Amino acid sequence: MMYYIVYIFSMAGFEGNATLVSSSIQYVINVVMTIPALLFIDKWGRRPLFISGGLIMTLWLIIMSILLGVFSEPVDAVDGNDQIRILIPKDQASASKAVIACSYLFVATFAPTWGPGMWIYCSEIFPLNQRAVANGLCAGANWIFNFALALFVPPAFTNITWKTYVMFAVFCFAMTVHVFFLFPETKGKTLEEIGQIWEEGIPAWKTGGFEPRRPSVNDIKATGGTQIPHHDDKAATEKDHSESA
Repeated sequence: MMYYIVYIFSMAGFEGNATLVSSSIQYVINVVMTIPALLFIDKWGRRPLFISGGLIMTLWLIIMSILLGVFSEPVDAVDGNDQIRILIPKDQASASKAVIACSYLFVATFAPTWGPGMWIYCSEIFPLNQRAVANGLCAGANWIFNFALALFVPPAFTNITWKTYVMFAVFCFAMTVHVFFLFPETKGKTLEEIGQIWEEGIPAWKTGGFEPRRPSVNDIKATGGTQIPHHDDKAATEKDHSESA
């Protein structure tokens, strides 16, 4: 959305400085709306942010594609840019404003959810001995896909126009489903507890209320305190009581 926001405003019928000023507002929104995530992400949790953010962003993309599909008209170019092939006429000012509102709302949804949240999540989910390499791969993959996006979007605007946002909406919904089934909750969990989630194969949607199994005192003594095996709390407690008796 933010890469080619000027294109969107041009499709909405904005011209000249109005396009530049309007596009600048989204960056202010992005900065301001990141603050709630910094303050409350440990209270809200990672999965709720990703799932709610993904669904709401999907909604804005669908509404935007509908507005552009219904109210725009085909053109050969806009302000000399032949990659823009649709334009909302000036007599459809309400539709133009709605497109701009959707673009702002998309950014306002992204900023406190997927924007900072994914970087935080990547730093939490990997084991300590793999974290540096894994985070490097995550950052590299992010910029590879950003590069691909920068190459892909202009031809997409030229060839499929408003349907570009239908495609983005599908991807956005798909990533939300992906999070629901495969992303465990990491809020308030230690590296060992996250590792326990992976080891035990706990479904991602059940990890929000996950309680790690604690070892008994005798288990810790038996290993000299060097290893802490995973045991069921109730069974471990009964074992301690029987041995004490």
